[in-house]
Amino acid sequence: MFIKASEAVATRGSTLILPTVSIGNVPQLGMDLLINTLQLSRIGIIDDSALLPVSGVSAFDHITSRPVPLEVYQSSDARWTLIQQRSPPLPKHHRLFAKSMLEFIKAGEFDRVVLLTSSDAALRTDALIDGPQIRSISVNCDDRILIDKLQALSLTDFGHRQGVAIGDSMNSKEPSLAGVLKQLHAAGIARPLLDMCQDAGIPALALVSLVNEGDNIADAIMVANAVNAVLGLATNVDQWRPPQSWQWIMPDSVPSELF
Repeated sequence: MFIKASEAVATRGSTLILPTVSIGNVPQLGMDLLINTLQLSRIGIIDDSALLPVSGVSAFDHITSRPVPLEVYQSSDARWTLIQQRSPPLPKHHRLFAKSMLEFIKAGEFDRVVLLTSSDAALRTDALIDGPQIRSISVNCDDRILIDKLQALSLTDFGHRQGVAIGDSMNSKEPSLAGVLKQLHAAGIARPLLDMCQDAGIPALALVSLVNEGDNIADAIMVANAVNAVLGLATNVDQWRPPQSWQWIMPDSVPSELF
């Protein structure tokens, strides 16, 4: 259930950017950088029983409200709507949660969906070892400008489709969506959600970071750079500003009093 901060909140025609809870927490870290640097407003929360409950101190520099499992943020012109997810789905609830997010996408009448996810680099195929370590998966995508931009930025297609939309029946040599998604590992709800978007005819683009578990700050910066380069959220960002919550991101910075 989407609980709006006010009745004036509108999402129709906006681009939705959402992360998956996946290896290295890279999508969430990248979302932290986008929300905090762009000073986006929290326009509501999503209450979903499929997620583990969570609470804590304020995560961002410009927002005092306590974080909850799913928070919805938006730019002042409503062009960009971002979700931050703070906790993973309960065991065996991934598909149920993906279905809930699909219903939110449908109800919000978003123009398109951009999914940020990460995949275990240790399990990547040989073809994914060389080249960019952020790849793209497009579903129902006929935006030629967007596809050309992905190619110009060397965000090579994850399934080696060279920018051709998944499911294009005119190109039988291209792998199926199921075949492409099998190459994702530890990617949270990315598989079921992209599959559902294809069946529902919803335009979706996934940016997949191939990473290892550990210090993933550099990976998060790369994700923020990629999202901004593809979508053009901000043209005046010289450096991403980590939120105050990042002061405890690494074990050696956590107060010993907590243990």
